[in-house]
Amino acid sequence: MNLRIREANLNDYDNVCALTLEVHKLHLKNRPDVYRDVDTPFKKDYYCELLTDKDAKIFVVENSESNELVAYSIIKILPTANVPVILPQKFAYIDDFCVKSDHNKKGIGRMLFDYLVSYAKDKKVSSLQLNVWEFNDNAIKFYEAMGMNTRNRRMELNI
Repeated sequence: MNLRIREANLNDYDNVCALTLEVHKLHLKNRPDVYRDVDTPFKKDYYCELLTDKDAKIFVVENSESNELVAYSIIKILPTANVPVILPQKFAYIDDFCVKSDHNKKGIGRMLFDYLVSYAKDKKVSSLQLNVWEFNDNAIKFYEAMGMNTRNRRMELNI
């Protein structure tokens, strides 16, 4: 398989939506108390907004032989909160990360993640961050294998 990473464009919307739906179904299955059952979790206006946002990028991994999108990620460059006790910095935030389920364990996630690290370094950020649900053991193991550590933990008490 001949893969390349490139910036997404408007023509990629339907394929990115299909990938997003895979991730959404996993979240819906594990947290039906949080997620709605929808056909399109990624609205087109938001997608278009990301394409023009100077601090956000959507990267896709494309099989250049078949033009099939097999992975994508959204990365944003964000400032830390404007709070007196926090050092002002900017960081890269992975908002979405998905490899098509039938392409898992083929090195595609590692390739995309390494690309995001390189992109983040070029942006001179202090760190690369993301959120991952506690139930998502495969994702946690993947991110740990990529060298990520738990920064903090968001906890809940259902009432």
